[in-house]
Amino acid sequence: MQFLNKTIAITGASGALGQSLIGVLLEKGATLIACTTSPEAAFQPGVKVIPWQIGKEEELIHGLATADILILNHGVNVYGDRSPAAIQHSYAVNTISPWKLAELFLRQAESNPKLLGKEVWINTSEAEVNPALSPLYELSKRTLGDLITLRRLDAPCPIRKLILGPFKSKLNPYGILSPQLVARVVITLASWGCRDIIVTINPITYLLFPLKELSQSLYFRWFSCEH
Repeated sequence: MQFLNKTIAITGASGALGQSLIGVLLEKGATLIACTTSPEAAFQPGVKVIPWQIGKEEELIHGLATADILILNHGVNVYGDRSPAAIQHSYAVNTISPWKLAELFLRQAESNPKLLGKEVWINTSEAEVNPALSPLYELSKRTLGDLITLRRLDAPCPIRKLILGPFKSKLNPYGILSPQLVARVVITLASWGCRDIIVTINPITYLLFPLKELSQSLYFRWFSCEH
């Protein structure tokens, strides 16, 4: 997979990983669209910026019509909060919003088969299979991961999962990995054609995630169908 002259849109663009991905992809010759909910965020010259808000995904999708790749990277971590408001907020940001954006983008790809090369990348994190010491983060990310595994069965274009370990960011100030290193490894593995991109220091994830993804995919295939 090559990134030269590709148009790539990234949500969560103002975060540590979003900024790092933008930097690496610009080096590869890609055209970047930064989708951000932070109006004060600054980006490198040449990056197109599209402001948006959670819950208004339909308004954002019009600006993504030219994108070849959509990277869904936005998220929230409420840590130990288990209030009703925290539950609603976690699922709205970590599950419903990326699901809606992915579906809108997939419909675009499906409606025009001539638009070859469309892809969706989704950062579900290794919380899909390992504890993150944040119950609502784990629950909302696992739900997203399960929905994407199900959607992969009938998707009109490739969907890649980013299974990332703890990297240092505002979302996780105690992260161990460098976001710049994570971004470079993600882009390298994507260029090799990997559909499940795992970047973590936890060796258990490299064993558990493929087993979980395979078993769940088979279960969904056997006991569900597209109507």
